[in-house]
Amino acid sequence: MPQAFGKITFLAAGVCLCTLFLLIYPEGELCRLFEYALVILCFAFACGHRGEDLDGRLAMLALLCTAGADFFLVALREEQWIPGMGVFCFAQFFWALRLLRLEEGGRRIVHSLVWAFSCGTLMVVAVIVGRGADTLLLLSAVYASFLLTTVFFSWLTPGNLLFTVGMTLFLGCDLFVAVNNAALYLDMEAFPLIKTLHDIPFNMMWAFYGPSQMLLALSSAKGSR
Repeated sequence: MPQAFGKITFLAAGVCLCTLFLLIYPEGELCRLFEYALVILCFAFACGHRGEDLDGRLAMLALLCTAGADFFLVALREEQWIPGMGVFCFAQFFWALRLLRLEEGGRRIVHSLVWAFSCGTLMVVAVIVGRGADTLLLLSAVYASFLLTTVFFSWLTPGNLLFTVGMTLFLGCDLFVAVNNAALYLDMEAFPLIKTLHDIPFNMMWAFYGPSQMLLALSSAKGSR
C-alpha cells in the first residue's frame, strides 16, 4: 500500500506541475520554476522508490544527471548549453547502460556497434552543418546517438514498457528541441515542415518531456519490470 500511495501521489503532483507550466504559466519565471520542480520531483521519487538492484541505481543516476543538465538549461536565467548538453550525455549513457543490461548475447554487441556507427556518422554531420568543430553540435551528436539507439533497441527488448515509452517521448521532446534551434544553422524558408513545427503556438518540448521523465522515474520503481 505505501508503494502504491507513493506512486499515486507522485502522479498527481506531476500532472499538477505539467498543468501549471503547460497551460496556466506557459512562459516566464514561474514556468521555468514549475518545469524544474517536475525534474526534481522525478529524481526524488526514484530515490525513494527505486529497486535496490543495479537497474534501480542506474535509473537514479540517469535522473540525477538529468536534474544536473536541466539546472544549466532550465533553472538558470541564462541557458548554459554546453555544460547542459555535456551532463545530458552522461544521463543518456546511464539509460543506455540500463538497457544493455536487459539485452542478451549478440543483441548487446550489435547495439554497441550501432551506437558507435551512429555516433561517428552524426559527429561528421555535425561538423559539416556547423562548418567546423562546433562543440555544442558535437555534444549533441553524441547525445543523439545514445538516445536514438536506446529508443530503437528498447522496442526490441522486452522488459520494461514504462522505460520504452518514456524514452520514446524523450525522443519526441528532443525532436522539437532540434526544430526550435534549427534556425541557428538552417534557412527555415527552405524547410517548410521544420518552419511549421517551429511555429506551433504550444510548448511541445515540455508536452513530451514532462511525461517522459515521469514514466522513466516510474520505470525505476520496485516491481516495474
